[in-house]
Amino acid sequence: MKYFLFLILFFNLSFGQKIVFESSADVAFVKAKKLNKLVFIEYYNTDCTICMSIQPLFENKEMADFYNTNFVNYKINTKGGLKGKDSLFMAERKLKFTGVPFFLFFDQDKNFVHYSGAKNDLEYLINIGKKALNPKERTGSLQTKYEAGDRSIKTLYAYSDLIQLYQNNALSNEISSQLFDVFPKQNLATNQSYLILKNSVKSIDNGFFIYWYENRENLKDVEKGSQKGTEIKALERILLESIQKQKSTWNLETNRKVKKMTIGLVLSKDGNDFLWEEEAKILVETKQNEEAISLMKVLLNESKDNIFSSLYITDFYIKIIESKQTISIVKDELDVLSKLEMEPEQKGDLLYQQLLCLNKMGDAKKSIEFKKSVLEYYQQNDLDSSILDNL
Repeated sequence: MKYFLFLILFFNLSFGQKIVFESSADVAFVKAKKLNKLVFIEYYNTDCTICMSIQPLFENKEMADFYNTNFVNYKINTKGGLKGKDSLFMAERKLKFTGVPFFLFFDQDKNFVHYSGAKNDLEYLINIGKKALNPKERTGSLQTKYEAGDRSIKTLYAYSDLIQLYQNNALSNEISSQLFDVFPKQNLATNQSYLILKNSVKSIDNGFFIYWYENRENLKDVEKGSQKGTEIKALERILLESIQKQKSTWNLETNRKVKKMTIGLVLSKDGNDFLWEEEAKILVETKQNEEAISLMKVLLNESKDNIFSSLYITDFYIKIIESKQTISIVKDELDVLSKLEMEPEQKGDLLYQQLLCLNKMGDAKKSIEFKKSVLEYYQQNDLDSSILDNL
């Protein structure tokens, strides 16, 4: 009998050894508290080739021994997006990962203490766990180092990566600026400088962006393999993110500087694709009405074959302009557009905009007469005329 039990035990130890993953995060953290262990979470996707290449290593004895001994383990599969309690767990931690695979580590109280990208390499994966066990090596120690005054390139670069997971844009920009401050300026043309640009910089105000934008012709053959030739995309991404997050704060000078950058990176032919609304607002607010109208005419000429775009532009200008003289020019442009062929809905929008212009011009008599014809058109074409009620 004892011999039989020994054989069963031997069989299980020899052939059944693998990392034990708990059924839920809740179960994992309850168990971690009882056992006084960290929780390891594999953050992966079953459609990810690298992720799936790692899975056999979870049945490697050395790997299983290490992770089962030192951690309570759980998996989060991101296929189809995070769901249920997994989604809630990551949201509560305020963590956002844009890719997979990652190895994540939390203490018993669900505090995020360490993370690393993962690859199909046994020694590498075990070393990730060893770092997680060492409070001085964990990524969670970076904040302590930073707050203690550590401004080395290594610490700033790693801390910048960590802060991005929390989507703290202000701190992320501050750290990347500090990175540029301490970076040897004689090394700006190096691969290390490009990697900082690619992985840490989020703003066009950063020195790395300014340097590489001005020297973008040198951004060749820095990337290798499948990424070769994609170097300029780092600049494009930073510029587009800056436009999205900062454009409402820019003055006219900055707005026009950024327009030139969109042309320089071939994101726009004339710079009007991303910032014309902000430029028009600034021009109107600063009483530069002639320049505002000049910009409108350029935009309308660019969209002359697209009535939808043209009507969007005129509608935008009607909303921001108060000057009767200037609004009359918008009305003139609408009169020109009215001669084009268009769908009844588009014609209805155009008539409505013309009526708005007459109202803003203060011509009550013409407004009343024109409103009757607009209402008649709406009724004839089964358009919703409730929009006219307040005019």
